[in-house]
Amino acid sequence: MYKILIVDDDMLIRKGIRNVIRWKDFDCEICAEASTGEEALELIKKFTPDIVITDIRMPNMDGIELIERIKAILPQCKIIILTAYREFEYAQRAIKFGAFDFLLKPTKVEDIINVVQKAIAEINKEKTMIEELEKINRLLQEKLPILRENFLFNVIFEMITNEDEIVQMAEVYKIDIKNFVMILAECGIKEENEKPNSHLYLLGVSNILNDFIDKDCSIYTIYLNNSQAVYVVSFECEPSKKEELEFFELLKQLKKAAIECFNIDLTLVVSTWGYGIVELPNKFKECIDAINYKFYFDNEDIIYYKDLSHLFVYVDDKKLKYLKNEIISNVRYGNISNIDILLSELEETLKKSKADKQYIFNLYYLMLIEINMIKAQVLSSSSQYEQEDKLQDIEFLSEILKCKSISELNGVLKMSIQKTIEEVQKHNQSKMGSLIKKVIEYIKANYSYNEISLSEISEKFFVSPSYLSRLFKKETGKNLSDFINEYRIEKAKELLATTDLKTYEVADKVGIPDPHYFSRIFKRYTGYSPSEYKEVVKFKNVRLNG
Repeated sequence: MYKILIVDDDMLIRKGIRNVIRWKDFDCEICAEASTGEEALELIKKFTPDIVITDIRMPNMDGIELIERIKAILPQCKIIILTAYREFEYAQRAIKFGAFDFLLKPTKVEDIINVVQKAIAEINKEKTMIEELEKINRLLQEKLPILRENFLFNVIFEMITNEDEIVQMAEVYKIDIKNFVMILAECGIKEENEKPNSHLYLLGVSNILNDFIDKDCSIYTIYLNNSQAVYVVSFECEPSKKEELEFFELLKQLKKAAIECFNIDLTLVVSTWGYGIVELPNKFKECIDAINYKFYFDNEDIIYYKDLSHLFVYVDDKKLKYLKNEIISNVRYGNISNIDILLSELEETLKKSKADKQYIFNLYYLMLIEINMIKAQVLSSSSQYEQEDKLQDIEFLSEILKCKSISELNGVLKMSIQKTIEEVQKHNQSKMGSLIKKVIEYIKANYSYNEISLSEISEKFFVSPSYLSRLFKKETGKNLSDFINEYRIEKAKELLATTDLKTYEVADKVGIPDPHYFSRIFKRYTGYSPSEYKEVVKFKNVRLNG
């Protein structure tokens, strides 16, 4: 039932309009009558009529003022003006101020009915529109998170580039981004046989983030794919340094909580600070750049884009080669004490280098191959054929490719090193008694080669030079280098005494190709130069024969 209020200072007109029409037939009722504008306003507040039929000329308050005040109270109310013909222009002004229509006095019943029905139709039309708008608004509210995420997805991937359009659409989607950082999360499964359900984990990370972050922050989540999501954390005010540190500390706790809660691999990358929604694409590029360097970080680290500049320090690969050689050398001699230090230094050097991932994989692959060759040599020289299973067909490459960081590569390498060093140490301990005997045999068989030295013999017998030197001195009472020289000089004396070879020829045959050096050594051990020694031997022989 539509409520109608009649306003006119003429009682006869009010009663006429009330009684001349069967209002119920038009689903209407006269809710009240007023003779003045002031009285009408009070009744309007009380009955909230749908339609007001009012005279345009009344004492104290004319129709124009009444229209303005009714619209302030009931904007949707339809106001129909009653006016004389001579007030026609005045009535047109009333229409401009919000009156729905006007009727000329004297008014026919049919005209009143027609204009009221028009007002009712307009009221129904507006109600329908309002209902439709409310329905759309409800749907919008229900779909708002999805629409908002789709919009932000398009923004960060620069599918929308017009800044004015971005700002306007942000208002529609109720997105208010001020001082913000962007966090890119990448989720991985730890167990190979575990079913991947990363999207749910990323949702869990989003929930934890909302729990951890202060209420003064707004968080917008954008899912990129099944394993990656972006979280935009917007602060009302620019955070102080202290607040920034507290926020980054919260991120550490969040990552730890997420990993412990879901048992997942989680990489977090944080952009530098930005302001306003139009900076989202640039901050997204920072995150994408940063996550490409995750290989250089440990699992527990959070990667901050601002820290990446420290990675771009060129390191000559001579240092990498030096470290590789040192590691291999220590493995060969069974020296475990320096391995941890060398591996740590190797890891730090690689993290600071510009070496790409494939170069690093190759470096570790070659070291693993070389270490396994040492192990093979030790086992074969020890006749440990029953231990051939120790030379299992290790899929080094597949082991390496599984590694997600340099730390993990170091773990694989260290395990191989430890096993090989154990074999080297076992070999050396079992052969310690006969080692010096074998070394002496080796010297006697190879003294004529000038390359023979402490380091070369140590490498041959899988012991460190320092260890071999100490053991040789202990067993023979001589330094190994002195033993080699003495043996060479003894052989040289034989040649000088029994052949006509020149001094330089003798020197060459005993492994000392430099004749001047040979002469000095010879004199040091015999008290004679080679030529003097030859004369002395010749003289003795003459005396013995004569």
